[in-house]
Amino acid sequence: MTTTDAPHDLWEGDVNEAAIEEWKADTTTFDRIRHVSDVTTEPQAVSTIAERAHVSEPTARKYLSILAETGRVKIINTESGTRYMRAPQMLAMKRIAAIHREHTKSEIRDSIRDLKTELNSFREQYGVVDVDELSLKLEPGDNGWRDVTRWQQIEQNLEIAQAALSLYDFDPDDSHAAAARVADTRRVIGSDEYGALGDESEQSTA
Repeated sequence: MTTTDAPHDLWEGDVNEAAIEEWKADTTTFDRIRHVSDVTTEPQAVSTIAERAHVSEPTARKYLSILAETGRVKIINTESGTRYMRAPQMLAMKRIAAIHREHTKSEIRDSIRDLKTELNSFREQYGVVDVDELSLKLEPGDNGWRDVTRWQQIEQNLEIAQAALSLYDFDPDDSHAAAARVADTRRVIGSDEYGALGDESEQSTA
């Protein structure tokens, strides 16, 4: 196509601005505040969160307070003013809900068994009862420090799995989980280096 064939109505707007306007049209102000707070892992001023969510500061402050009351946002008072961030437990809560949704009760029980088996193997291997005792026993440069990291990961995954299993007390029929679980069974614990209940990876906007 030659320059003379070029259309005369080419859009010359800003792609980023168009995306922002579309986001604003498809969401409520509360939705945007919730989304921004969910990916904010470092304390931020209300002005920063308001700017990222494209809302006014009073609106951001109001909704952040509501999210803080529900435990979704953590409020930190500093000498330079109030700061807001995602509550540390939010990521764990999301993992617990996802595991309960995607795995059956039987799968979660099997995962808990495998995690406990791995912990017991560490205790027998090093002759200790917990990871802190192992840390005190090791010298700098010992290969066992990698097992310290893995031990901590197992304990975290065990807590998550046990919490997910406890959700069945509120929904004893696990048929919904069987229907909704993912087909990729590699996510079951023990299928990879970090286990099926490995950490989610989330990008922070902080």
